[in-house]
Amino acid sequence: MRNLIAAIYFLLAMFGCNGGGTTIVTRSVIDGVEAVHSRIRVTADVARFECIASASGECHYTLFRDECATPRDCATQPMERFAMATGASREIVGLPEFGACVTPDDVALTKDCKPRPQAR
Repeated sequence: MRNLIAAIYFLLAMFGCNGGGTTIVTRSVIDGVEAVHSRIRVTADVARFECIASASGECHYTLFRDECATPRDCATQPMERFAMATGASREIVGLPEFGACVTPDDVALTKDCKPRPQAR
């Protein structure tokens, strides 16, 4: 079913139909060098992730639910983590509403995109 929905949105996009949606652009520049540049486009039930540039050659994504059973769960437990090479894209169908953090390196993050404190 998810693939059918994705195919329908793809066909509509080919004919210039835009079903609305949200675009999230993450761009970080450190000392004049682009550390990471990513675009996430969410339309209805489809999220498209694009790794445009990364100093490490990969964009590392950490996705957090917008709503959880407890606020602590949302802040510390990512719903998904994955990495993509620069120039790659990925579509995921059926995600609940989410927030995203994108970094050039594989780092455990909290929902506010800060490194997770190490356990002692």
